[in-house]
Amino acid sequence: MIDKYYNFLGKFFTTLFLVLILLTSTSQDGEKLFKANCASCHHPIKNATGPKMQGALQKWQDAGEEDFIYEWVSNPSKLYNSGKSKMAKAIWDWSPTAMTPQGHLSKEEVESIFTYVDNYAPPVVAVVGSGDAGDPNANDSESSEYWWWILSFLLVFVLFAIFGVRRELSAAIAAKEGREIDPTRTFMTSIKEWLLRNWFVTVLLVVGIALFSGLEVFNRAFQLGVYQDYMPSQPVAYSHKLHAGKMGIECKYCHHSAEKSKHAGIPSTNVCMNCHAVVHEGAQYGAEEINKLHKAAGYNKNKQAYNLDKFGNRIEDPIVWNKAHNLPDHVYFSHAQHVHPNTANIDCRQCHGPVQNYTLGRVSTIDEVNAYAKTDEGMEKGLIQLTKPLLTMGWCIECHNKKEIDLTSSGYYEEIHNRLKLRADVNNKIFEDDKVTVKELGGWECAKCHY
Repeated sequence: MIDKYYNFLGKFFTTLFLVLILLTSTSQDGEKLFKANCASCHHPIKNATGPKMQGALQKWQDAGEEDFIYEWVSNPSKLYNSGKSKMAKAIWDWSPTAMTPQGHLSKEEVESIFTYVDNYAPPVVAVVGSGDAGDPNANDSESSEYWWWILSFLLVFVLFAIFGVRRELSAAIAAKEGREIDPTRTFMTSIKEWLLRNWFVTVLLVVGIALFSGLEVFNRAFQLGVYQDYMPSQPVAYSHKLHAGKMGIECKYCHHSAEKSKHAGIPSTNVCMNCHAVVHEGAQYGAEEINKLHKAAGYNKNKQAYNLDKFGNRIEDPIVWNKAHNLPDHVYFSHAQHVHPNTANIDCRQCHGPVQNYTLGRVSTIDEVNAYAKTDEGMEKGLIQLTKPLLTMGWCIECHNKKEIDLTSSGYYEEIHNRLKLRADVNNKIFEDDKVTVKELGGWECAKCHY
C-alpha cells in the first residue's frame, strides 16, 4: 500500500514538473515570437498602433469566435471582407491601420504568443533620482566652498576675540602698575599704531593684497561670457543619454537643419511624434513626460488621433525650450559650414562633447571633449584636443590653427586646391609643412566670424 502511495506521488510530481517545463518553454517561445512578429505594433497590456493583446483571446472566446482568431492572425483583411466575424469588424473599425498578415505562423505558435501575453507582467522599474541630470560633483564643490566661508568667518571671529582679550589684559596690567588709561583709545587706534610701527610689514601686506585682488579680478574677467557646464532646466525631462546613447539615434535625425542651415535647430514636436505616437511611456518617468509631448502636439493617445478645431486645424500647445548654447550677437557661426559632409564634416562631439552621456542639453567642458578625443572612437571621428574654454574666441582660433583639412575629401576643397595651384607661391607656402589648416585657408580672417 505504501509503495503504491509513493509511486503515485512520484508520478504526480514528475507530471507536474514536466507541465511546468512545458509551460515555461511555451512562454519563452511565445516571447520570442511576439517580439519578432507583433511587438512593432502591439504591446501586451497597452494600446499602441494596434490594441493591447492581453485578454484578446478571451474576448474572441466570449464572442464565440475562438476559431476565427487564427484566421484573423493569418489574413485579417480576408476574414474582415468575409463578413462572418463581428470581432474582426470591431478591431478593423478600432484602427484604420491594417494589420500585417502573419500566415507563416502555425496555430501552435499563435497559441504560444497568446500564452505569453496573457501571462505578461510589466517589469518593476526602480525609481531613479534626478542626480544624473547634471554634474555629480557640483554639490560637493558647492558644499566645499560653503565650508571654506564658514571656516574663514570663524578665523576672523577668533582673531578679533584674541585682540579683544589682549586689549583687556593690557588695560588690567596698566591699572595694576598705576599707569593712566586713555578712555578714548579704541581697537582701531591700536591697529593704526601697530601698522605705523611695523611699516615694512604694512607695505608688504598692501602690495600683496593689491596683487592678489588684481589677479582675481583679471581671472574673473576672463570668465565673463564663458558658460562651460551650463545646463538650463527644461519643460520636458528629455534624455540625450537614452535617445542618442542607448538607442543610438543620430544627432541630425532630430537636429535635421544642422547640415543645411546656420542653426542646428530645436526639434519640432512633430519629430518627437514620429516615435511617440506609439511609444506612450518611458522607463524612468512613465507617461508623465511623454504626456507633455502629446499635449504640445495636440495628440489624443486614446483615440490615436490629433485634436482638431472646427476648421480642421490641430489644437497645439508648443513647448518653450530654454536655450543652452548662446553666442554673442556680433559672432557669425554656421553649422552647415562645419558639419556638412561636403565641407568640414566635423563630428558634433568636437564642440558638444559626448552628448550620448548627457541627460538635458548642456554646454560641455573642454576637459570632457578632450577626454572623448583620446578614446578610440574619438580618434576615429577625427576629434582634436584643445585648451581654451568652449564657445570662446580663443577656442575657435585654436581649433582653426590645429584642425587639418584633406583637400581631396570633397568637391568643395578640391576646387580650393585647384585655385591654390594657380598661385605657386601661396601653394608652396601652405604645403611647406605637408599639411593644410583652416587658418592657412583664411580661417583667421576677422570677417569670417565678425560682420
